Amino acid sequence: MAELDKLAIRGVRSFGPRDVNIIQFFKPLTVIVGHNGSGKTTIVECLKYAATGDLPPHTKGGGFLHDPNMAGTDTVKAQVRLRFRNTHGVRMNCVRNLQVSKKKGGGLSVSYTHLRAHETGRNL
Repeated sequence: MAELDKLAIRGVRSFGPRDVNIIQFFKPLTVIVGHNGSGKTTIVECLKYAATGDLPPHTKGGGFLHDPNMAGTDTVKAQVRLRFRNTHGVRMNCVRNLQVSKKKGGGLSVSYTHLRAHETGRNL
């Protein structure tokens, strides 16, 4: 059976672009609790995005990423990293990068990179 190890989030919604936030998963269960707006749903959506590449509904225009206006910058680089063990017990690292930039005429431009998944022995 596959198992989750760690999830690292930077630049996604309430998780700011300057700091990496790491969530450690424990056996047999990890419970995520917090106040409204603290990022519980974002953690679950990041897990889904890392594993499948599917963004949450209605977020194609940059709604999944930290707002550049709130960050005080023209560009926000975001990253979601997931470390897990596959069904053969091999530790894997999956990385997805995103970037949102302000357009000169207003609005936002979003770019995504392809999935990078590889075996790893390194820490997340």
